[in-house]
Formats: sequence, C-alpha cells, structure tokens
Amino acid sequence: MSAGRLLADLRYSARHPWARAGLGACAVSAALLVVALALWWPAQREREALEDGIAAKRRALIQTQQADELLAAYTRAGKQVAQLEKKLAYAATQAQLVESFARLAREHGVKIVTETYEDGRAAGTQPALAAELAVQAGFPALRDFLRDLSSLPTWSEVQEVRIESAQGVAVQKGRIRIVTYRGAPGQAGKSS
Repeated sequence: MSAGRLLADLRYSARHPWARAGLGACAVSAALLVVALALWWPAQREREALEDGIAAKRRALIQTQQADELLAAYTRAGKQVAQLEKKLAYAATQAQLVESFARLAREHGVKIVTETYEDGRAAGTQPALAAELAVQAGFPALRDFLRDLSSLPTWSEVQEVRIESAQGVAVQKGRIRIVTYRGAPGQAGKSS
C-alpha cells in the first residue's frame, strides 16, 4: 500500500458523518486537553515552589532547634564545670568524708558496717581519697544512697558496687568503692 492510496482512503472515510463527528470530538478533546494543561502547569509549578519553601523553612527551624539544644548543652556543661571546680576546691579531709557518708547513710536508712580509706597521691595524677564501704540496707535505700552521692560538697564518684542478696531476706549486703577527687595543691586559687 502506497502513501497516496492511504491518503485517499482517509479522505474517503472523512466524508462519512460519524467519522466527521469523531474527528470533531477528537479536536474538541485535544483543545480541552491543551486548556487543562495550560491551567494545571502553573498551579503545579506554584505547588512545587510552595513545597520547596516549606522544606526550606523546616530545615531552618530544625537548624535553629539544634543550635538552641547545643547552646543549652554548652550552658549546662559550663555550669557543671563550675560545680566540679567548686567541688575540687573543697579539700575534704578524711574525717569530713566519714561524716558526710554517715549523714547520707542515715538519711537513706543505710547501715555502714565498715569503712576503709586510702589516700591516693600518685605522681602526676589528681589527688584522690578512695573509700570502701561495707553497707547493709534494702535495695531502694542503697539506690537512693548512691544517687545522692552527687549532692555531697565533694566530687565523689562510685567506682565499684558489689551487692549480695540472700533469698527471703529483705536486707542486701554490699561493698561500695567511692573515689573522692580533690584539687591539686597548686590549683587552689585557679579558675578557668
């Protein structure tokens, strides 16, 4: 079939009224499609621009929140450093530590059975006083005792805790090793 023959067949088919109505319907549909595309395209571009603006504002808000969190963490760390420096400047003696631990134990209902203290003055390290306490109490009392060690005026850290429990007994026995750090003799008047 040649191109001329095909074109002649199309012209002949176009004479039929239904073919003309179909051709008109196709033309109207194409025109409506062009109009719909002309209306949809700007709205779609506007929507994409709006979504991009929302995403940019969301990123800016997240960055602002992260900056605020970082500032709060920095401020909190500064306060904690000041507290630690104050605790290091408090040069607690062994007698003061014994009294502090005994008072804290009384407040929480913990019985200190024995206590051993060791002065750790190794060359080049932070002066520290190690205490090993043998205690008896219920588990909640021991937990509260350990939690409130940070409320002491000294920088005391729990280094090791061993708790023994027997069935049918409400009282646990334990050994707690606490290290109390003190400021070096040359740091007494220094502040960062």
